[in-house]
Amino acid sequence: MAIRVLSALLLCCWCLIVPAAGQTNNSYPMLMSLRPAAAIVGATTEHELSARYNLAGASAVVISGGGVRAEIIPPDTEKPEDRDRNDVSASKTRLRIICDTDAVPGIRDFRVITPHGASTVGQLIVAREAVVVENPDNDTAEKGQAATLPATLCGAIEKGEDVDFWRVRIDAAGPWVFHMVSQRLQNRLHDMQSRVDPLLTLRSSGGATIASSDNVLAGDPLLAVDSLDPGEYLLEVRDVRYQGNGDWTYSVEASSRPFVRAVHPLAVAPGAIASLTLFTGGAVGAGPVPVAIAADAPRGMSRVAPSLAGQPLGGASVLVTEDPIMLEPPAPAPLPAAADGSAPPATAGPLPVSPPAVLCGQVATPGQADRYSFMAKAQETFSFEVFSRRLGSNLDAKLRILNSDGVLLSEADDATYERVLSSDPFLDHWTAPADGTYSVEIRDLHGRGGEGYPYALRVARSGPSFAIEADTDKTLLAPGMAAPIYVRAQRRGGFAGEILLAIDGLPPGVTAIAGRILPGGVDGCIWLSAAPDATPAWANVTISGRAEAKGPAGEPLPLLARSAVLQEVYMPGGGRGHYPVDLHTVSIAKPMDVRAITVSSTEVILKPGESKRIDITVERAPDYKGNITLDMMLQHLETPYGNPLPKGVKVDVGKSKTLLTGGESTGHITLSAAPDAAPVDRQLVPVTVHATINFVMKHTFASAPVYVSVSSP
Repeated sequence: MAIRVLSALLLCCWCLIVPAAGQTNNSYPMLMSLRPAAAIVGATTEHELSARYNLAGASAVVISGGGVRAEIIPPDTEKPEDRDRNDVSASKTRLRIICDTDAVPGIRDFRVITPHGASTVGQLIVAREAVVVENPDNDTAEKGQAATLPATLCGAIEKGEDVDFWRVRIDAAGPWVFHMVSQRLQNRLHDMQSRVDPLLTLRSSGGATIASSDNVLAGDPLLAVDSLDPGEYLLEVRDVRYQGNGDWTYSVEASSRPFVRAVHPLAVAPGAIASLTLFTGGAVGAGPVPVAIAADAPRGMSRVAPSLAGQPLGGASVLVTEDPIMLEPPAPAPLPAAADGSAPPATAGPLPVSPPAVLCGQVATPGQADRYSFMAKAQETFSFEVFSRRLGSNLDAKLRILNSDGVLLSEADDATYERVLSSDPFLDHWTAPADGTYSVEIRDLHGRGGEGYPYALRVARSGPSFAIEADTDKTLLAPGMAAPIYVRAQRRGGFAGEILLAIDGLPPGVTAIAGRILPGGVDGCIWLSAAPDATPAWANVTISGRAEAKGPAGEPLPLLARSAVLQEVYMPGGGRGHYPVDLHTVSIAKPMDVRAITVSSTEVILKPGESKRIDITVERAPDYKGNITLDMMLQHLETPYGNPLPKGVKVDVGKSKTLLTGGESTGHITLSAAPDAAPVDRQLVPVTVHATINFVMKHTFASAPVYVSVSSP
C-alpha cells in the first residue's frame, strides 16, 4: 500500500515539475473560451477569444461546416515582438464572425492560425436570436440584468458561488424554450480538466420557481414552458455544485420558436427532398416539413435547418446515406374483437428487409419493440448499427437478434464510436448459425417510448473492412522541418491485410510520404515535410486508407476508409484522452525550438534477434535548453498511441539515450528484433523528437524518413 501511495505522489510531482522544466519556447495556442459564446445567423458579431499561450499575430480563423467565417481583429496594443512571446498564460484576441443567412444553427469547431502554428480546437455556437452579453455584476436577483426576449443570453459561470440572474421580459404569451449550451462546449477543449454542470431555473419576478432543468442534452439544461403570460421573469444560471471557472462560458437561446430535439426519419438521401416530422417536445410531432438535402452533403451524420410554417428553426441532426432507406409503416389500427368475444386475428409478423438497408422507425409507445426479419444462409455474417442518441433521439436503444422461434441469439447495448461511448449499439460480424429467417429487434433499454424516440438502424451483410483514426487534429511544420501523423486501424470482419495510407489537400510547400499499416498491424505513419523556403500557409487535409481483401467468391474486394480526426485532451491527473473533431489542419509556421534532426542511417535492416543503433543529432534553437525526448513512436506514460514499428521490433530502452537535458544535442536509439520477428520490407518509421509543452502535449518533429526492415532468418 505504501508503495502505491508513493508512486501516486511521484506521478503528481512529475505532472507539476515536467512542464516547467522542459517547456517549449514556442507553443501553439490552446483555445479555452469565446465571449460571447454565440454568433447569430445572418449577422456579424465581435467576440473575445482566450487561450493558453500566444495568440499574437494570428492571421486566420478556420471554422467547420459552411456559412460561417471569421477574421482577426488585432488588439491595438499588440507589438510585432509579441509574436515571439510565450510568457502569457491567457492570451487574448478578438474575432469578427460573419454568419450567412443560410448558416445551420448548432455547435461548430474552430481554430486560429498563428506564427506558432494552428491552435487546438475551440467551439462556437451558431444561434438565431440576437445576442445579449452578460454584465458581470448580475449575481443577485436585485441586480438581475434586463433583457427582452427572444434573445441569446451569453455569459460565464466565472467564479465559485457565481449565480447569474437575468431579468427577462416577455411581450407575447405562449410557449417558450430556454436552450442552454455550456458543458457541450468543453468536450473538445484540450486543457479543460474540470467541466461545468449547469442548472437553469425560471422564476417569477418575485422569485417563486416556475420550472428548472438540469441534465437534458448531455449535461446541459433544456427548459420548455408550455405557456407564459407577458411580463417580467427571473432566469437563474449557475453550476449545480456552485463551482466556477473563467472559461465556463454559456449561451441560453430563449425563444418562442419550437426547439427541434430530433426528426423522423433520421436517415435521408443526398440530393433528395426529405419529408421530416419534427419532434419539439409537444404532445405530437410537427409537420412533416420538406427539407432539401444537398447532393454533395457529407455522408454520415450531418446537420440540417428545417422551417415550420415559414419560421426557420434550429438545426437538427440526420444520417446522410446512399443505402436504401426503408420507412417503418404506420401502426395499424387495433382490430375489434370478434362478435363471439374471441381475440382479434394476430397482426403481421416482423417487417421483412433485404440488406443493405437503413430502417427508419420510432418507438412510439412505452414497451414497444420493433422487429425486422431477414433471410440468412449458414455462416453468413451481418452488421447492425443504430443511429439514435447521436442524432438527438431520446431512445437508449438495445438490439437483439432472434431466430424464427423467438429465441435470443445475440444482443448489444452501448458502443464506442471514435473513442467516445454512446448509447447507440453496434453489433458487428454477427454470424447466422444455420439457413433460415431471423429477426433484429430494437427497443428502449428502459422500456420507454413516445414522442421523440426515432431511430435509424443500418443492416448490412458484413465482410472484411476497417476504420482508421488520426491521432491528432493538427500537424505543425516549420521551413525545412518534418513531422509525423500517426494513424490507427480498427479491423473488422476478420480483415488482417495491409492498409496503404494517403493524404490529400496539403498546403503549398508541403510534401508527404504516406506509409502503411502492416498486415495484422495497428498503427502506421504519414511523414510530412515543409520545403526550406516554405512560407506560412495552412490547409485542411483528408487522410484515408485503402486495402484489398477477398470477396465471397475469392474475387478482389477493394476497401477504402476516410480517417476520423481526434483532438488530444489533457485528462485530470495527467492522462491523455481523445475526442473526435471535424478537421485536421496542417500549418507552416515560424522556425521552432528544433531546427534540424540528423540520423546516422535511414535504412535499418535487422535480422531476427539482432540489434542496431541509430545515432541522432538535434540542432536546437539558440535559446532553447529545455528537455527533449527521442523516440520512434508516440507514447505517453508508457502507453503507445502510434507505434508503426514492425511486430517484434522495439526500442531497447536500456541501450538507448532518449532524454536530452540541459541543452544536450546528441543521443541514440537502439532497435532490437525478437528472435521470431517476421520478415518486413521497409516500414516507414521516422525518428521523432518531442519538445514538451505541458505534461500531455508535445511538439513532435521528425527526422528524414527511416525505413525499418526485418530480413528472413
